[in-house]
Amino acid sequence: MNEQTLRQVLIRAVEAEPDLMKSFIDGSRQDSNPSSEIAWCSCGRCQAFDDPRMKLCCCQSPCITSKPEFRNLCLRHDVLEIANILNWSYRTNLEPSFAPSTFRNQAYRNFVLWQHSTLVAGRRSPVPSCVCVANRRRFPQVNGQYRGYHSANSDSE
Repeated sequence: MNEQTLRQVLIRAVEAEPDLMKSFIDGSRQDSNPSSEIAWCSCGRCQAFDDPRMKLCCCQSPCITSKPEFRNLCLRHDVLEIANILNWSYRTNLEPSFAPSTFRNQAYRNFVLWQHSTLVAGRRSPVPSCVCVANRRRFPQVNGQYRGYHSANSDSE
């Protein structure tokens, strides 16, 4: 690929996903292996959480979060916004929310649909830690406080 073509590709990437590209520009992208000391992680991108139910790895190499399908379905703002609108209009007559927590929740829903082809009411299972980390990086909570995994039977929703 010549330099001009590379420039055009980068311009299109920035236009398509400015927030994702921002991490390259400001130096906040972390390519280091955060899980080098986590025994249960085999993909190299997991993080330890307090909840033992979240000690789950995708067990793929390369990590599932590095796949284009994951980025397109679970990290793209426009895809999640449309899915969120469709989800809200299907379930309620309320206006959809566009808070970071809503985008993370929709990203988890998209991930489960992609991997398991269905969402079953009353049956939740935690997503891999690496997926959680990627979604929290992409759609961070302002105060840094996250609810974490909760089962369908929990009263936290």
